Amino acid sequence: MRKSFGAVSVLNGVDLDVHRGEVVAVIGPSGSGKTTLVRTLNHLEQPDAGSVEIDGRPMGGRDRQLAAQRRRVGMVFQRFNLFPHRTALQNITLAPLQQRLHDGRVAAESRARELLRKVGMDAHAHKYPHQLSGGQQQRVAIARALAMDPSVLLFDEPTSALDPELVGEVLSVMAELAADGTTMVVVTHEMRFAREVADWVVFMDQGRVLVQGPPETVFDNSGEPRLERFFAAIGPG
Repeated sequence: MRKSFGAVSVLNGVDLDVHRGEVVAVIGPSGSGKTTLVRTLNHLEQPDAGSVEIDGRPMGGRDRQLAAQRRRVGMVFQRFNLFPHRTALQNITLAPLQQRLHDGRVAAESRARELLRKVGMDAHAHKYPHQLSGGQQQRVAIARALAMDPSVLLFDEPTSALDPELVGEVLSVMAELAADGTTMVVVTHEMRFAREVADWVVFMDQGRVLVQGPPETVFDNSGEPRLERFFAAIGPG
C-alpha cells in the first residue's frame, strides 16, 4: 500500500496481514507513517495504491457502501472524540440506533450497559465527558467502538493524550480485550504493552515496515540497526 500527501510519501509499499483474534502492535518513531497506516485500514485516508481487505472483502466504493464496510472496523482515537453533549450511555447507543443494529432503544441501552461493565465504567453511564477523567473517557470510547460489533478494532496511540497515572487503566482494558480474542491493530508507544500483549509487532520507519515478527524476535533478536537505535532512544519498556 502507498500513500502520499502532496510531494511527501508517507507509506511506501506497506504489506501487512492481520489474522482473526490477533493483536498487532505498530511501533516506530514519530513521522514513520504509523497513524496514516491505521487510518487507511478503514479508509479515513484513501490509499493511492494497493487495497485493504476486511474478512476477505475489499474496502472502498461509493459513500453508502463504504459506510457499511466501516461498521466492521472499530476505531479508537488519541483524543477520545466523544460527543460532549451526550452521556457515556448515549455516546455508545448513538451509532447502533442509527444503524438499527438492535430492536429498539431498550435493547441498545442493554448492550451499552454490558459494554460499560466490560470496560469498568458501568457506574458512570449517565455522566457527560467533562465529568470523566481522560482514562475514563477513553474507556467509554473503547466501549463505543465495540458497540458496533466490529471485526477488528483499530487504536491510534490510545494512551498518548493521557496523564501517566491514567495510562494503566486503559492498557488493562485493552489487555482484557486481547485475552478475549478481540482482533486489534494498535499504534502505540507503550513498549511493555507491545512486548507482553501483542502477538505480532511491526516496526515502521520512513513509511516502510523494516521489521515484523513475534515480540521476542522484534525486541530481542532483530539485528536491525535502525530498530536498535529506536530502542536505545526510548527504551524497550
